[in-house]
Amino acid sequence: MTGSIASAFLQLRASDPQRRIFTFVDDSGADRDSLTVEQLGQAAERVAGALSGWGFAPGDRAILVYPPSLDFIEAFLGCLAAGVIPVPVYPPNPFKLRKDLATFSAIAENAGARGILTTCAYDRSRSVAGVTTMFSRDTPSWPSLPWHRTDRLRDPAGPVDWHLPAGPDEPAFLQYTSGSTALPKGVIISHGNVVHEVAANAADLGLGPDTRGVFWVPQYHDLGLISVILSTIAGNSRTTLLSPLSFLQRPAVWFDVMSRVAATHTAAPNFAFELAVRKTTPEQRAGWDLRPLRAVMSAAEPIRQSTMDGFFTAFAGTGLTREAFFPAYGLAEHTVSVSMGGSAVLRLDRTALENGRAVPSEDPGAVTSVGCGRITKPDTTVRIVDPATGRPRGPDEVGEVWVDSPTKGIGYWGLPEQSRETFHARLADGYEDGRRYLRTGDL
Repeated sequence: MTGSIASAFLQLRASDPQRRIFTFVDDSGADRDSLTVEQLGQAAERVAGALSGWGFAPGDRAILVYPPSLDFIEAFLGCLAAGVIPVPVYPPNPFKLRKDLATFSAIAENAGARGILTTCAYDRSRSVAGVTTMFSRDTPSWPSLPWHRTDRLRDPAGPVDWHLPAGPDEPAFLQYTSGSTALPKGVIISHGNVVHEVAANAADLGLGPDTRGVFWVPQYHDLGLISVILSTIAGNSRTTLLSPLSFLQRPAVWFDVMSRVAATHTAAPNFAFELAVRKTTPEQRAGWDLRPLRAVMSAAEPIRQSTMDGFFTAFAGTGLTREAFFPAYGLAEHTVSVSMGGSAVLRLDRTALENGRAVPSEDPGAVTSVGCGRITKPDTTVRIVDPATGRPRGPDEVGEVWVDSPTKGIGYWGLPEQSRETFHARLADGYEDGRRYLRTGDL
């Protein structure tokens, strides 16, 4: 197992430099941009060289503000090449800053960022928006950090020495939580975390040089960033990407592209499968060939059996079979995946469940629960624990999911007390097993 994603990429670059590794499609599903392994390596080296010239040193943090594009991937890998810690974020709408800027500013402050990386087009939009709103008294202001454009850089003057981490616990990047109910927290994802996660994904999903992935999940989200982009950089797939907005505006484009490229793997949250049924027609589905799909992952939000039943019924004529359905459960604090490849469906007594017990029931009012798979990562322990007492729960008792594995994040950036509480939980006295668990907060 290689020591970092960067070293895995360098091995791929040496062995298969002309492989087309990423393709980005437009709103119609037509190829717009693409990168071979060698082209990505050269672009990353341009970014790495520029970072040094802009005063970034290894360990500094850079905020990545990119609309969906291959520019984001080039910048992210360039940061890794320079030893700079990338911090991917949702790009605020420059014309509607009241909505997004508070979260953005909180992330920039917490990360202690040295600067912000973006594209020329986004930076121009930011400048135009600043002019149009300059006379508005209540318009919030961007953090006082320098902005750097990475999409029109010159080649470095000489060879670039790629940064290789001193050890597996060295931070690779910061993955900020959504912050929907509290200020966002930056999960420290180490190089070792990423390497173990990508290797586990490859084993669980059967990834390799013949894998053809098609994905629209956001590039700044852990599923899109780690399970898609970083896995591809490590050599696990040839990947086609589209903007989440392209999918939301016309869900059929997802299936247009999968059918055209004979996709073998894809992933989306539960809502996307509901939307696909509502917003595509039987005539459209009749034109799609989805027989090559081996894994249709559902993750990132609760999975509903009714959704999947409706989806596979509606899409039966495409050649897609239920065997391809691949539920999974994970969270940013665990470098994404905890369990993979579920197939079981449980019907549980509602009253018993409300009282903390899981009792099978065939009652019409029973709660249906879709299984999210098995624990497949080496050296992983999952416990179901009473969150109030720290005592393990019995086989039919509801409790909090606690997990310890090589992909458990290092902690929250700049929050040592919350890190100890969340990432280093111990079982109660009398049940101690020597492990320090991640408390997921999920029951």
